[in-house]
Amino acid sequence: MLTRRGPWEIVECASCGMVFIGSELPYDVQARDHDWMQEHAKAASERKQKQPVFVALSHLLKPLRPNTNGRMLSQTLRWAREGKLVDFGCGDAGFLTLAAKYFDVTGIELSPRCAEISRQRISPEKILEGPVTELASTLPANSFDVVTQFGYIEHEWQPVAGLRAAHRVLKPGGVTVIKTPNYASWNRTIRGMDWCGYHIPAHCNYFTPRTLGEMFRKVGFEPLARPLADCLPTSDSLWMAARKP
Repeated sequence: MLTRRGPWEIVECASCGMVFIGSELPYDVQARDHDWMQEHAKAASERKQKQPVFVALSHLLKPLRPNTNGRMLSQTLRWAREGKLVDFGCGDAGFLTLAAKYFDVTGIELSPRCAEISRQRISPEKILEGPVTELASTLPANSFDVVTQFGYIEHEWQPVAGLRAAHRVLKPGGVTVIKTPNYASWNRTIRGMDWCGYHIPAHCNYFTPRTLGEMFRKVGFEPLARPLADCLPTSDSLWMAARKP
């Protein structure tokens, strides 16, 4: 065990170095009791109380940071510019509304609250509500050009199953693009449990470039070369992409 927060133990696999919460929540409990919009708002409020200086500095620097959904789109367009795209953990469909200009989009979302917001932005039949690992199996195999996973895999209690689901629905040559908190960031090392990437138990997995790369290979993906700007340990976000052979 690395550390504990309340009833939750954060552990590290002795063989592969993967860091994760040692216990597990059923999907229905996760959706009911740990809705991400509520969890994020709660964490933001706690951070404002406990770390007012860091929060104030973050607000001052916000205009200098790229728009999150815009960055997600640019990362996607680096690998594909048309075709069919499914977004695992589509949230409020902010990204999908941008991606729909280039792709035929579908979204899967566990949170009923987020799924309802998404249906107001994207054609309702394009938004599937429920666990990604279950609903992705209802999609045709080898049918999508892109699977995006922006802020999904850190919430997925079965991350290998999530990546296998992405591999299954992708066409040969198709690409999955991921954004997740970067456990290898200098900020995490310096700030410890005050690191902004910790949202327990909402974030149940904590990836480094090495552990995510190994998981890609485990399910049959080929990790793609990362631009230098995405390799720097100064970023709290880990961006990676992989191709289905």
